[in-house]
Amino acid sequence: MILMKYSVFFIFLFVFIANISIAQYSVFKMPYPVNTDVYDEICPILSFDEDELYFTRVGSPDFDKTIMEHGENLYETEPYGKYLSKLQEIYRMLTKQYDVDPVTSSFNQDVWYSHFHEGEIYNLFHPPHPLNNALPNSICSHYGKNGSYVVINQFGEEGGVSAGFSVINKTDNEFSFPEPIIIQDFNKIGSDVNLSMSIDKEYMILAIKNSNNRGDKDLYLSIKGYKGVYSTPVHLGNVLNSEYREATPFFSQKKKKLYFASDRPGGYGGMDIYVSDRLDYSFKKWSKPKLLGRPINSEFNDSHPYVQVDENSILFTSNREGTSDIFYGKLNRDENLLHSISINVFIVKGEDRKRANAQLYWGEAYSDEWEDFFRARDGKYTYTFEKNISMQFKAKNRGYISDLVMLDPQELQEAGIRELDLELVLKKGKNREVIFKRLVYNEDSKIEKVEPAKEDISRVADDLMHLEAKSTMVLKNILFEMGKPDVLPVSFSSLLKLGETLARRPDLVIQVEGHTDNNGDSKSLLDLSLDRASSIRDFLLLNGAESKQVKTKGFGATRPITKNRNEEERSENRRVEIRVLRQGE
Repeated sequence: MILMKYSVFFIFLFVFIANISIAQYSVFKMPYPVNTDVYDEICPILSFDEDELYFTRVGSPDFDKTIMEHGENLYETEPYGKYLSKLQEIYRMLTKQYDVDPVTSSFNQDVWYSHFHEGEIYNLFHPPHPLNNALPNSICSHYGKNGSYVVINQFGEEGGVSAGFSVINKTDNEFSFPEPIIIQDFNKIGSDVNLSMSIDKEYMILAIKNSNNRGDKDLYLSIKGYKGVYSTPVHLGNVLNSEYREATPFFSQKKKKLYFASDRPGGYGGMDIYVSDRLDYSFKKWSKPKLLGRPINSEFNDSHPYVQVDENSILFTSNREGTSDIFYGKLNRDENLLHSISINVFIVKGEDRKRANAQLYWGEAYSDEWEDFFRARDGKYTYTFEKNISMQFKAKNRGYISDLVMLDPQELQEAGIRELDLELVLKKGKNREVIFKRLVYNEDSKIEKVEPAKEDISRVADDLMHLEAKSTMVLKNILFEMGKPDVLPVSFSSLLKLGETLARRPDLVIQVEGHTDNNGDSKSLLDLSLDRASSIRDFLLLNGAESKQVKTKGFGATRPITKNRNEEERSENRRVEIRVLRQGE
Protein backbone atom coordinates (compact mmCIF):
# COMPACT_ATOMS: atom_id res chain seq x y z
CA MET A 1 0.00 0.00 0.00
CA ILE A 2 1.02 3.58 -0.63
CA LEU A 3 1.82 5.48 2.56
CA MET A 4 -0.40 8.53 2.88
CA LYS A 5 1.11 11.78 4.00
CA TYR A 6 0.28 12.46 7.66
CA SER A 7 1.04 16.11 8.35
CA VAL A 8 0.02 16.12 12.00
CA PHE A 9 -0.94 18.95 14.29
CA PHE A 10 -0.63 18.21 18.01
CA ILE A 11 -1.78 20.18 21.02
CA PHE A 12 1.03 20.20 23.57
CA LEU A 13 0.28 17.53 26.14
CA PHE A 14 2.93 17.82 28.79
CA VAL A 15 2.97 21.50 29.77
CA PHE A 16 6.36 22.43 31.18
CA ILE A 17 4.35 20.25 33.21
CA ALA A 18 4.88 38.97 41.29
CA ASN A 19 1.20 39.11 41.01
CA ILE A 20 -1.85 39.42 43.26
CA SER A 21 -2.97 36.00 44.41
CA ILE A 22 -6.68 35.14 44.45
CA ALA A 23 -7.63 32.84 47.32
CA GLN A 24 -9.55 29.63 46.72
CA TYR A 25 -10.75 26.85 48.90
CA SER A 26 -10.44 23.12 48.71
CA VAL A 27 -9.75 21.22 45.53
CA PHE A 28 -10.04 17.49 45.00
CA LYS A 29 -8.95 15.08 42.33
CA MET A 30 -11.79 13.72 40.23
CA PRO A 31 -12.26 10.07 41.18
CA TYR A 32 -11.63 6.93 39.17
CA PRO A 33 -12.53 6.16 36.41
CA VAL A 34 -11.98 9.72 35.12
CA ASN A 35 -8.52 9.80 36.66
CA THR A 36 -6.16 6.83 36.71
CA ASP A 37 -2.84 6.18 38.44
CA VAL A 38 -1.18 5.04 35.21
CA TYR A 39 -2.23 7.38 32.38
CA ASP A 40 -2.42 11.16 31.96
CA GLU A 41 -5.86 12.77 31.98
CA ILE A 42 -5.91 16.34 30.64
CA CYS A 43 -8.03 19.01 28.94
CA PRO A 44 -11.32 19.01 30.94
CA ILE A 45 -14.26 20.51 29.01
CA LEU A 46 -17.90 20.57 30.13
CA SER A 47 -20.90 20.47 27.83
CA PHE A 48 -22.81 23.75 27.60
CA ASP A 49 -25.48 22.49 30.01
CA GLU A 50 -22.66 21.25 32.27
CA ASP A 51 -23.94 17.69 32.59
CA GLU A 52 -21.12 16.01 30.65
CA LEU A 53 -17.39 16.15 31.36
CA TYR A 54 -15.09 15.56 28.38
CA PHE A 55 -11.39 14.90 28.85
CA THR A 56 -8.38 13.47 27.01
CA ARG A 57 -6.62 10.30 28.15
CA VAL A 58 -3.02 9.83 27.04
CA GLY A 59 -1.10 6.60 26.46
CA SER A 60 -3.91 4.14 27.21
CA PRO A 61 -3.92 0.77 25.41
CA ASP A 62 -7.70 1.10 25.16
CA PHE A 63 -7.54 3.64 22.33
CA ASP A 64 -9.68 3.63 19.21
CA LYS A 65 -7.73 1.59 16.63
CA THR A 66 -9.18 3.21 13.49
CA ILE A 67 -6.75 4.17 10.72
CA MET A 68 -8.54 5.30 7.56
CA GLU A 69 -6.69 4.91 4.27
CA HIS A 70 -8.36 5.11 0.86
CA GLY A 71 -11.75 4.90 2.59
CA GLU A 72 -10.96 1.67 4.45
CA ASN A 73 -10.28 1.09 8.14
CA LEU A 74 -6.97 -0.76 8.21
CA TYR A 75 -7.74 -2.17 11.66
CA GLU A 76 -10.65 -4.08 10.10
CA THR A 77 -9.19 -4.93 6.67
CA GLU A 78 -5.54 -5.76 7.38
CA PRO A 79 -4.01 -8.60 9.42
CA TYR A 80 -3.26 -7.37 12.91
CA GLY A 81 0.52 -7.62 12.50
CA LYS A 82 0.42 -5.57 9.32
CA TYR A 83 -1.87 -3.05 11.01
CA LEU A 84 0.61 -2.63 13.89
CA SER A 85 3.47 -2.09 11.46
CA LYS A 86 1.46 0.61 9.73
CA LEU A 87 0.57 2.24 13.04
CA GLN A 88 4.20 2.30 14.13
CA GLU A 89 5.23 3.76 10.78
CA ILE A 90 2.77 6.63 11.27
CA TYR A 91 3.97 7.25 14.82
CA ARG A 92 7.58 7.37 13.67
CA MET A 93 6.60 10.29 11.47
CA LEU A 94 4.63 11.92 14.27
CA THR A 95 7.34 11.63 16.91
CA LYS A 96 10.40 11.69 14.62
CA GLN A 97 11.63 8.69 16.62
CA TYR A 98 12.44 5.31 15.12
CA ASP A 99 11.92 3.12 18.17
CA VAL A 100 8.49 4.34 19.31
CA ASP A 101 5.68 2.43 20.97
CA PRO A 102 2.39 3.86 19.63
CA VAL A 103 0.47 2.68 22.68
CA THR A 104 2.58 4.43 25.31
CA SER A 105 3.41 7.45 23.15
CA SER A 106 2.17 10.87 24.31
CA PHE A 107 0.67 11.20 20.81
CA ASN A 108 -1.78 8.40 21.69
CA GLN A 109 -4.74 10.51 22.87
CA ASP A 110 -8.44 9.72 22.94
CA VAL A 111 -11.49 11.67 24.09
CA TRP A 112 -13.58 10.18 26.91
CA TYR A 113 -16.56 11.61 28.75
CA SER A 114 -18.63 11.09 31.86
CA HIS A 115 -21.93 12.36 33.20
CA PHE A 116 -21.25 15.21 35.61
CA HIS A 117 -23.15 16.96 38.39
CA GLU A 118 -21.71 19.42 40.93
CA GLY A 119 -18.29 17.83 40.91
CA GLU A 120 -19.54 14.23 40.96
CA ILE A 121 -19.21 11.86 38.00
CA TYR A 122 -21.48 9.05 36.83
CA ASN A 123 -20.65 6.43 34.17
CA LEU A 124 -17.83 6.56 31.64
CA PHE A 125 -17.98 6.59 27.84
CA HIS A 126 -15.32 6.12 25.17
CA PRO A 127 -16.75 7.31 21.81
CA PRO A 128 -15.61 5.45 18.70
CA HIS A 129 -14.59 6.81 15.29
CA PRO A 130 -15.14 9.47 13.95
CA LEU A 131 -14.51 11.35 17.23
CA ASN A 132 -11.58 9.08 18.08
CA ASN A 133 -9.07 7.20 15.96
CA ALA A 134 -5.50 5.90 16.27
CA LEU A 135 -4.09 9.44 15.86
CA PRO A 136 -4.05 12.32 18.39
CA ASN A 137 -7.59 13.30 19.45
CA SER A 138 -8.69 15.98 21.90
CA ILE A 139 -11.61 18.34 22.51
CA CYS A 140 -10.27 21.79 23.31
CA SER A 141 -13.33 24.08 23.41
CA HIS A 142 -17.07 24.58 22.95
CA TYR A 143 -18.39 25.63 19.58
CA GLY A 144 -21.67 27.32 20.48
CA LYS A 145 -24.44 26.06 22.72
CA ASN A 146 -25.89 23.08 20.85
CA GLY A 147 -23.57 20.18 21.51
CA SER A 148 -20.77 21.19 19.15
CA TYR A 149 -17.08 21.14 20.07
CA VAL A 150 -13.71 22.13 18.65
CA VAL A 151 -11.31 19.21 18.22
CA ILE A 152 -7.66 19.21 17.21
CA ASN A 153 -6.60 18.32 13.66
CA GLN A 154 -8.45 18.16 10.35
CA PHE A 155 -9.35 14.81 8.84
CA GLY A 156 -10.30 13.48 5.43
CA GLU A 157 -13.13 10.96 5.30
CA GLU A 158 -11.02 8.79 3.01
CA GLY A 159 -8.04 9.07 5.37
CA GLY A 160 -5.18 11.35 6.37
CA VAL A 161 -4.83 14.17 8.87
CA SER A 162 -3.45 17.71 8.70
CA ALA A 163 -2.76 20.64 10.99
CA GLY A 164 -5.75 22.64 12.18
CA PHE A 165 -8.99 22.50 14.12
CA SER A 166 -12.37 20.96 13.32
CA VAL A 167 -15.95 21.05 14.64
CA ILE A 168 -17.83 17.94 15.69
CA ASN A 169 -21.53 17.77 16.62
CA LYS A 170 -23.09 15.43 19.17
CA THR A 171 -26.65 14.27 18.58
CA ASP A 172 -27.95 11.87 21.21
CA ASN A 173 -24.88 9.64 21.63
CA GLU A 174 -23.53 9.96 18.08
CA PHE A 175 -20.74 12.27 16.90
CA SER A 176 -20.55 13.72 13.41
CA PHE A 177 -17.48 13.62 11.19
CA PRO A 178 -15.16 16.58 12.00
CA GLU A 179 -15.65 19.62 9.72
CA PRO A 180 -12.61 21.94 9.32
CA ILE A 181 -12.36 25.45 10.84
CA ILE A 182 -10.60 27.88 8.52
CA ILE A 183 -8.10 30.30 10.13
CA GLN A 184 -6.24 32.69 7.85
CA ASP A 185 -2.46 32.19 7.71
CA PHE A 186 -2.73 29.17 9.98
CA ASN A 187 0.07 27.52 8.02
CA LYS A 188 2.47 30.06 9.55
CA ILE A 189 1.75 28.78 13.05
CA GLY A 190 3.77 26.06 14.72
CA SER A 191 2.29 22.74 15.80
CA ASP A 192 2.16 23.58 19.52
CA VAL A 193 -1.20 25.39 19.66
CA ASN A 194 -4.03 25.72 22.20
CA LEU A 195 -7.43 27.30 21.56
CA SER A 196 -10.51 28.57 23.37
CA MET A 197 -13.66 29.77 21.58
CA SER A 198 -16.17 32.33 22.87
CA ILE A 199 -19.61 30.81 23.37
CA ASP A 200 -21.04 32.88 20.48
CA LYS A 201 -18.28 31.55 18.16
CA GLU A 202 -17.20 35.12 17.26
CA TYR A 203 -13.82 35.24 19.06
CA MET A 204 -11.02 32.75 19.32
CA ILE A 205 -8.08 32.96 21.75
CA LEU A 206 -5.05 30.95 20.67
CA ALA A 207 -1.79 30.19 22.42
CA ILE A 208 0.79 29.80 19.68
CA LYS A 209 4.50 29.89 19.02
CA ASN A 210 5.84 31.86 16.04
CA SER A 211 8.38 34.53 15.08
CA ASN A 212 6.26 37.42 16.45
CA ASN A 213 6.23 36.08 19.99
CA ARG A 214 7.56 37.94 22.97
CA GLY A 215 8.24 34.65 24.75
CA ASP A 216 8.22 30.92 24.14
CA LYS A 217 4.49 30.88 23.43
CA ASP A 218 2.02 33.83 23.43
CA LEU A 219 -1.71 34.57 23.38
CA TYR A 220 -3.39 35.74 20.16
CA LEU A 221 -6.88 36.82 19.07
CA SER A 222 -8.70 35.67 15.93
CA ILE A 223 -12.15 37.04 14.97
CA LYS A 224 -14.83 35.35 12.87
CA GLY A 225 -15.33 37.01 9.50
CA TYR A 226 -16.93 36.51 6.10
CA LYS A 227 -18.32 33.01 5.49
CA GLY A 228 -17.13 31.88 8.91
CA VAL A 229 -13.42 32.27 8.17
CA TYR A 230 -11.38 33.39 11.18
CA SER A 231 -8.89 36.25 10.82
CA THR A 232 -5.12 36.04 11.00
CA PRO A 233 -4.28 35.74 14.73
CA VAL A 234 -3.25 39.10 16.31
CA HIS A 235 -0.79 39.28 19.22
CA LEU A 236 -2.53 40.35 22.46
CA GLY A 237 0.33 42.51 23.69
CA ASN A 238 2.77 42.59 26.55
CA VAL A 239 0.26 42.99 29.39
CA LEU A 240 -1.07 39.46 28.91
CA ASN A 241 2.07 37.97 27.40
CA SER A 242 5.45 37.60 29.07
CA GLU A 243 8.92 36.54 28.04
CA TYR A 244 7.99 33.06 29.16
CA ARG A 245 5.24 30.63 28.17
CA GLU A 246 1.49 31.30 27.99
CA ALA A 247 -0.71 28.29 27.19
CA THR A 248 -4.10 26.53 27.55
CA PRO A 249 -6.40 29.61 27.42
CA PHE A 250 -10.03 29.52 28.56
CA PHE A 251 -12.57 32.19 27.59
CA SER A 252 -15.33 32.59 30.23
CA GLN A 253 -18.87 32.13 28.95
CA LYS A 254 -19.68 35.78 29.65
CA LYS A 255 -16.61 36.76 27.60
CA LYS A 256 -15.31 38.97 30.41
CA LYS A 257 -12.44 36.87 31.77
CA LEU A 258 -9.55 34.99 30.25
CA TYR A 259 -7.86 32.20 32.18
CA PHE A 260 -4.56 30.71 31.04
CA ALA A 261 -1.42 28.96 32.28
CA SER A 262 2.07 30.46 32.39
CA ASP A 263 5.50 29.60 33.78
CA ARG A 264 6.43 33.28 34.29
CA PRO A 265 8.27 34.27 37.50
CA GLY A 266 6.18 35.05 40.58
CA GLY A 267 4.17 31.84 40.60
CA TYR A 268 4.38 28.78 42.82
CA GLY A 269 6.51 26.76 40.40
CA GLY A 270 6.06 25.00 37.06
CA MET A 271 3.02 26.22 35.12
CA ASP A 272 0.48 28.24 37.12
CA ILE A 273 -3.04 29.44 36.28
CA TYR A 274 -3.75 33.17 35.88
CA VAL A 275 -6.86 35.26 35.14
CA SER A 276 -7.28 38.59 33.34
CA ASP A 277 -10.33 40.85 32.83
CA ARG A 278 -11.36 42.20 29.42
CA LEU A 279 -11.20 46.03 29.41
CA ASP A 280 -12.93 47.05 26.17
CA TYR A 281 -15.13 45.91 23.29
CA SER A 282 -12.18 45.15 20.98
CA PHE A 283 -11.12 42.08 23.00
CA LYS A 284 -7.53 43.30 22.61
CA LYS A 285 -7.11 45.10 25.93
CA TRP A 286 -6.84 43.07 29.10
CA SER A 287 -5.96 43.75 32.72
CA LYS A 288 -2.71 42.65 34.31
CA PRO A 289 -3.04 38.89 34.94
CA LYS A 290 -3.64 37.78 38.53
CA LEU A 291 -2.22 34.57 39.89
CA LEU A 292 -4.78 32.13 41.29
CA GLY A 293 -3.73 31.10 44.77
CA ARG A 294 -3.32 27.78 46.47
CA PRO A 295 -4.65 25.13 46.31
CA ILE A 296 -5.58 25.67 42.63
CA ASN A 297 -1.93 26.36 41.88
CA SER A 298 0.94 24.34 43.31
CA GLU A 299 4.68 23.93 42.83
CA PHE A 300 3.89 21.45 40.04
CA ASN A 301 2.35 22.02 36.58
CA ASP A 302 -1.22 23.38 36.75
CA SER A 303 -2.95 24.15 33.46
CA HIS A 304 -6.03 23.66 31.23
CA PRO A 305 -8.45 25.73 33.34
CA TYR A 306 -12.19 25.41 32.68
CA VAL A 307 -14.44 27.70 34.75
CA GLN A 308 -18.15 26.92 34.97
CA VAL A 309 -20.85 29.46 34.21
CA ASP A 310 -21.20 30.28 37.93
CA GLU A 311 -17.67 31.75 37.67
CA ASN A 312 -16.81 29.93 40.87
CA SER A 313 -16.35 26.23 40.07
CA ILE A 314 -13.15 25.32 38.22
CA LEU A 315 -11.77 22.19 36.57
CA PHE A 316 -8.08 22.03 35.70
CA THR A 317 -5.17 19.67 35.03
CA SER A 318 -2.28 19.13 37.45
CA ASN A 319 0.54 16.63 37.84
CA ARG A 320 0.90 17.27 41.59
CA GLU A 321 0.25 13.59 42.34
CA GLY A 322 2.57 12.11 39.71
CA THR A 323 0.67 11.64 36.46
CA SER A 324 -1.45 14.47 35.07
CA ASP A 325 -4.98 14.36 36.53
CA ILE A 326 -8.15 16.45 36.45
CA PHE A 327 -9.01 18.41 39.60
CA TYR A 328 -12.12 20.27 40.69
CA GLY A 329 -12.35 23.23 43.05
CA LYS A 330 -13.89 26.58 43.90
CA LEU A 331 -12.53 30.06 43.22
CA ASN A 332 -14.41 32.13 45.81
CA ARG A 333 -15.01 31.92 49.52
CA ASP A 334 -16.92 33.95 52.10
CA GLU A 335 -14.80 36.51 53.93
CA ASN A 336 -16.05 35.43 57.34
CA LEU A 337 -17.77 32.44 58.88
CA LEU A 338 -21.40 32.84 59.91
CA HIS A 339 -20.69 30.84 63.07
CA SER A 340 -17.81 29.02 64.71
CA ILE A 341 -17.26 25.33 63.90
CA SER A 342 -15.93 22.84 66.46
CA ILE A 343 -13.65 19.98 65.39
CA ASN A 344 -13.42 17.19 67.96
CA VAL A 345 -10.07 15.53 67.25
CA PHE A 346 -9.58 11.95 68.46
CA ILE A 347 -6.10 10.40 68.22
CA VAL A 348 -6.02 6.59 68.15
CA LYS A 349 -3.50 3.81 67.62
CA GLY A 350 -3.64 2.03 64.29
CA GLU A 351 -3.29 -1.42 65.85
CA ASP A 352 -6.27 -1.41 68.21
CA ARG A 353 -8.02 1.96 67.58
CA LYS A 354 -7.59 2.88 71.27
CA ARG A 355 -6.99 6.49 72.34
CA ALA A 356 -3.33 7.47 72.27
CA ASN A 357 -1.17 10.06 73.97
CA ALA A 358 0.28 12.26 71.20
CA GLN A 359 1.13 15.79 70.10
CA LEU A 360 -1.47 17.36 67.84
CA TYR A 361 -0.20 19.98 65.35
CA TRP A 362 -2.29 22.39 63.27
CA GLY A 363 -1.65 25.21 60.84
CA GLU A 364 -2.89 26.84 57.66
CA ALA A 365 -3.46 24.31 54.86
CA TYR A 366 -0.77 23.93 52.19
CA SER A 367 1.79 25.58 54.45
CA ASP A 368 5.10 24.09 55.57
CA GLU A 369 4.76 25.75 58.96
CA TRP A 370 2.67 24.75 61.96
CA GLU A 371 0.78 27.43 63.86
CA ASP A 372 0.45 25.64 67.20
CA PHE A 373 0.38 22.26 68.92
CA PHE A 374 -1.23 20.58 71.94
CA ARG A 375 -0.12 17.55 73.91
CA ALA A 376 -3.28 15.43 73.99
CA ARG A 377 -2.60 13.12 76.91
CA ASP A 378 -6.05 11.52 76.63
CA GLY A 379 -6.02 11.49 72.82
CA LYS A 380 -8.65 14.19 72.51
CA TYR A 381 -8.69 17.90 71.65
CA THR A 382 -11.31 20.32 70.33
CA TYR A 383 -10.21 22.86 67.73
CA THR A 384 -12.57 25.74 66.86
CA PHE A 385 -12.72 27.40 63.47
CA GLU A 386 -13.26 31.14 64.04
CA LYS A 387 -11.85 32.30 60.67
CA ASN A 388 -12.69 31.07 57.20
CA ILE A 389 -9.25 29.56 56.54
CA SER A 390 -8.55 25.94 55.61
CA MET A 391 -6.42 24.19 58.23
CA GLN A 392 -4.30 21.05 58.34
CA PHE A 393 -3.90 18.65 61.26
CA LYS A 394 -1.52 15.83 62.14
CA ALA A 395 -0.56 13.86 65.25
CA LYS A 396 2.86 12.45 66.26
CA ASN A 397 4.24 10.31 69.05
CA ARG A 398 7.63 8.54 69.24
CA GLY A 399 8.03 7.27 65.68
CA TYR A 400 4.30 7.12 65.01
CA ILE A 401 2.53 9.67 62.84
CA SER A 402 -0.95 10.19 61.38
CA ASP A 403 -1.94 11.25 57.90
CA LEU A 404 -1.97 15.00 57.39
CA VAL A 405 -5.66 15.91 57.14
CA MET A 406 -6.97 19.20 55.78
CA LEU A 407 -10.38 20.66 56.62
CA ASP A 408 -12.13 23.57 54.93
CA PRO A 409 -14.61 25.52 57.09
CA GLN A 410 -16.26 26.90 53.94
CA GLU A 411 -17.43 23.43 52.93
CA LEU A 412 -18.52 22.63 56.48
CA GLN A 413 -20.49 25.87 56.72
CA GLU A 414 -22.20 25.29 53.37
CA ALA A 415 -23.26 21.84 54.61
CA GLY A 416 -24.71 23.29 57.84
CA ILE A 417 -22.08 21.65 60.06
CA ARG A 418 -21.33 23.26 63.42
CA GLU A 419 -19.51 20.31 64.99
CA LEU A 420 -17.46 17.51 63.42
CA ASP A 421 -15.52 14.52 64.76
CA LEU A 422 -12.08 13.94 63.22
CA GLU A 423 -10.11 10.76 63.89
CA LEU A 424 -6.34 10.78 63.38
CA VAL A 425 -4.83 7.27 63.27
CA LEU A 426 -1.21 6.84 64.40
CA LYS A 427 0.90 4.46 62.32
CA LYS A 428 4.59 3.72 62.44
CA GLY A 429 6.70 5.70 59.96
CA LYS A 430 8.15 9.11 59.16
CA ASN A 431 5.67 10.32 56.55
CA ARG A 432 2.03 9.70 55.83
CA GLU A 433 -0.39 10.74 53.11
CA VAL A 434 -1.86 14.20 52.69
CA ILE A 435 -5.66 13.94 52.75
CA PHE A 436 -8.19 16.66 52.09
CA LYS A 437 -11.17 15.45 54.07
CA ARG A 438 -14.08 16.24 51.79
CA LEU A 439 -17.63 15.34 52.79
CA VAL A 440 -20.53 14.43 50.51
CA TYR A 441 -24.06 15.11 51.71
CA ASN A 442 -27.56 14.13 50.72
CA GLU A 443 -30.88 15.47 51.93
CA ASP A 444 -31.23 13.03 54.79
CA SER A 445 -27.78 12.52 56.20
CA LYS A 446 -24.14 13.26 55.82
CA ILE A 447 -21.87 10.55 54.49
CA GLU A 448 -18.11 10.69 54.36
CA LYS A 449 -16.95 9.87 50.84
CA VAL A 450 -14.60 6.88 50.89
CA GLU A 451 -12.87 4.88 48.22
CA PRO A 452 -13.54 1.13 48.14
CA ALA A 453 -10.93 -0.97 49.87
CA LYS A 454 -8.36 -2.23 47.40
CA GLU A 455 -8.53 -5.74 48.77
CA ASP A 456 -12.30 -5.83 48.15
CA ILE A 457 -11.81 -4.74 44.54
CA SER A 458 -9.10 -7.30 43.87
CA ARG A 459 -11.32 -10.09 45.22
CA VAL A 460 -14.08 -9.47 42.70
CA ALA A 461 -12.44 -11.38 39.86
CA ASP A 462 -11.11 -14.15 42.13
CA ASP A 463 -14.45 -14.69 43.86
CA LEU A 464 -16.30 -14.76 40.56
CA MET A 465 -13.92 -17.34 39.10
CA HIS A 466 -14.45 -19.71 42.03
CA LEU A 467 -18.24 -19.55 41.99
CA GLU A 468 -20.05 -22.59 40.71
CA ALA A 469 -23.00 -22.29 38.33
CA LYS A 470 -26.21 -21.07 40.02
CA SER A 471 -24.30 -19.77 43.09
CA THR A 472 -24.19 -16.08 44.08
CA MET A 473 -21.89 -13.47 45.58
CA VAL A 474 -22.68 -10.04 47.05
CA LEU A 475 -20.96 -7.29 45.08
CA LYS A 476 -19.46 -4.97 47.69
CA ASN A 477 -18.87 -1.20 47.50
CA ILE A 478 -21.88 -0.65 45.22
CA LEU A 479 -23.70 2.55 46.16
CA PHE A 480 -26.59 4.34 44.47
CA GLU A 481 -28.04 7.81 44.71
CA MET A 482 -30.71 7.70 47.39
CA GLY A 483 -34.02 6.45 46.00
CA LYS A 484 -32.63 6.34 42.45
CA PRO A 485 -30.93 3.81 40.16
CA ASP A 486 -27.92 6.08 39.50
CA VAL A 487 -24.65 4.35 40.39
CA LEU A 488 -22.31 6.50 42.50
CA PRO A 489 -18.65 6.91 41.46
CA VAL A 490 -17.40 5.07 44.55
CA SER A 491 -18.79 1.91 42.89
CA PHE A 492 -16.86 2.20 39.64
CA SER A 493 -13.70 0.38 40.71
CA SER A 494 -15.53 -2.84 41.62
CA LEU A 495 -17.72 -2.68 38.52
CA LEU A 496 -14.78 -2.06 36.19
CA LYS A 497 -13.02 -5.11 37.63
CA LEU A 498 -16.16 -7.15 37.00
CA GLY A 499 -16.42 -5.80 33.45
CA GLU A 500 -12.77 -6.71 32.77
CA THR A 501 -13.39 -10.23 34.09
CA LEU A 502 -16.36 -10.71 31.78
CA ALA A 503 -14.38 -9.40 28.83
CA ARG A 504 -11.65 -11.98 29.50
CA ARG A 505 -14.19 -14.78 30.00
CA PRO A 506 -16.72 -14.75 27.13
CA ASP A 507 -18.00 -18.12 28.39
CA LEU A 508 -19.17 -16.52 31.64
CA VAL A 509 -22.87 -15.56 31.90
CA ILE A 510 -24.13 -13.78 35.02
CA GLN A 511 -27.37 -12.37 36.39
CA VAL A 512 -27.28 -9.07 38.27
CA GLU A 513 -29.87 -9.19 41.04
CA GLY A 514 -31.05 -6.07 42.85
CA HIS A 515 -32.42 -6.06 46.42
CA THR A 516 -33.81 -3.28 48.64
CA ASP A 517 -34.84 -2.81 52.26
CA ASN A 518 -38.54 -2.56 53.21
CA ASN A 519 -38.86 1.25 53.23
CA GLY A 520 -41.55 1.95 50.62
CA ASP A 521 -44.39 0.22 48.81
CA SER A 522 -43.58 -3.17 47.32
CA LYS A 523 -44.21 -2.19 43.67
CA SER A 524 -41.88 0.83 43.82
CA LEU A 525 -39.17 -1.20 45.57
CA LEU A 526 -39.44 -3.94 42.97
CA ASP A 527 -39.08 -1.40 40.16
CA LEU A 528 -36.15 0.32 41.90
CA SER A 529 -34.28 -2.95 42.40
CA LEU A 530 -34.68 -3.88 38.72
CA ASP A 531 -33.66 -0.38 37.58
CA ARG A 532 -30.52 -0.59 39.71
CA ALA A 533 -29.63 -3.99 38.31
CA SER A 534 -30.17 -2.59 34.81
CA SER A 535 -27.89 0.38 35.57
CA ILE A 536 -25.13 -2.01 36.54
CA ARG A 537 -25.70 -4.04 33.38
CA ASP A 538 -25.42 -0.88 31.28
CA PHE A 539 -22.14 0.00 33.01
CA LEU A 540 -20.72 -3.49 32.43
CA LEU A 541 -21.63 -3.39 28.73
CA LEU A 542 -19.77 -0.11 28.37
CA ASN A 543 -16.70 -1.61 30.01
CA GLY A 544 -15.98 -4.91 28.32
CA ALA A 545 -18.96 -7.22 28.80
CA GLU A 546 -21.14 -8.51 25.94
CA SER A 547 -24.92 -8.13 26.12
CA LYS A 548 -25.45 -11.90 26.07
CA GLN A 549 -23.29 -12.25 29.20
CA VAL A 550 -25.37 -10.11 31.57
CA LYS A 551 -28.99 -10.74 32.62
CA THR A 552 -30.91 -8.72 35.24
CA LYS A 553 -33.57 -9.33 37.83
CA GLY A 554 -35.07 -7.24 40.63
CA PHE A 555 -36.44 -8.73 43.86
CA GLY A 556 -37.32 -5.55 45.76
CA ALA A 557 -37.71 -6.34 49.47
CA THR A 558 -38.84 -9.96 48.97
CA ARG A 559 -35.52 -11.62 49.85
CA PRO A 560 -34.10 -9.92 52.97
CA ILE A 561 -31.03 -11.38 54.65
CA THR A 562 -31.77 -9.52 57.94
CA LYS A 563 -35.01 -8.48 59.65
CA ASN A 564 -34.93 -4.72 58.78
CA ARG A 565 -35.21 -3.81 62.49
CA ASN A 566 -32.68 -0.96 62.32
CA GLU A 567 -30.59 0.97 59.82
CA GLU A 568 -27.66 -1.42 60.09
CA GLU A 569 -29.86 -4.37 59.14
CA ARG A 570 -31.62 -2.40 56.39
CA SER A 571 -28.26 -1.44 54.88
CA GLU A 572 -27.36 -5.14 54.59
CA ASN A 573 -30.57 -5.79 52.67
CA ARG A 574 -29.82 -2.97 50.20
CA ARG A 575 -27.44 -5.04 48.09
CA VAL A 576 -26.52 -6.25 44.64
CA GLU A 577 -25.84 -9.93 44.07
CA ILE A 578 -24.12 -11.60 41.12
CA ARG A 579 -25.44 -15.03 40.18
CA VAL A 580 -23.38 -17.18 37.83
CA LEU A 581 -25.77 -18.73 35.30
CA ARG A 582 -23.24 -20.46 33.08
CA GLN A 583 -19.50 -20.82 32.62
CA GLY A 584 -16.96 -22.99 30.89
CA GLU A 585 -18.99 -23.74 27.77
